[in-house]
This record gives sequence, structure tokens and C-alpha cells, in this order.
Amino acid sequence: MAELTNKELNLGKKVLGGIFIFFWVIAALTGLGLTSLNWLPGFVHDISLGPVGIGLPSSNTTFIFLALYVVALVGLYIRKAWAVPVGRAGLIVAMVIFFPVGTIFGAILWKRINDPAAKKYLNYAVVAEEEKTKETEKEDDKGKN
Repeated sequence: MAELTNKELNLGKKVLGGIFIFFWVIAALTGLGLTSLNWLPGFVHDISLGPVGIGLPSSNTTFIFLALYVVALVGLYIRKAWAVPVGRAGLIVAMVIFFPVGTIFGAILWKRINDPAAKKYLNYAVVAEEEKTKETEKEDDKGKN
């Protein structure tokens, strides 16, 4: 992990602050949804409108969504590079499931997770640079042979 100054750390935390809050809210809503599906015995699992049936998410898919947001939050808190793609996946899921409000918040927060300061805070840019360096070294070795 690259050593960052206090200014860079604070800037990264500030940029990712909205994503932390959004993921906490989504995780709480998903957790409430998971418990409500299990605790209501007479809950209808699909809505029938004549010949069309609209299925609601089962508890298994709700658990997967909850796990996605928990993993994203853990990655953000421990500042891992894999938190960037997992966070993007969480934003996409929120954009689809919580349409149109999730789409609005997701579009706003998408810019923040792609911000260079956020990537540097999560060491995402450092990992990408190391991979590019390894690729160029392999190309140089092939050229020498």
C-alpha cells in the first residue's frame, strides 16, 4: 500500500463519504426487506395482474444483495483496491432495483467512485500502475529475446 499524506487521506474519505452513507442505507433497507419476507407468514410472493405475474425477490436474492453491500462496505473501510469494482457493482444494482431514486443517486455517486482521489485512497491506481509495469516488463523481455 502506498503511503498517503493526511491531506490525501482526508480528501479520499471526503469523496467516498456519500458512497459509505448510500451503501449503509441500501444495506439497511435490504436487511429490513429480508426480515420482512421471512416474518410475514401471509406475504404474497408474486403479484398477479390477470395473465401477467410479477415475481417479487425471494429471500435468497435479497441475501445476495445484502452480501454485495456488506462486502463493498468492508472493502471501503479497509481501503482495498477491489472495493472499486465491487462498489460499482453495488451502484449498478441500486440503480436497477431502486429505480428512479437509485438511478439518480447512483449516477451522482458513480463520479465519486471514479474520482482519482478516491482511487488513490483505495490504492486502486497503485494496483493498476503495478500491472501496467509488469506488462511492459514482459514486453521488454520478449523484445530482448
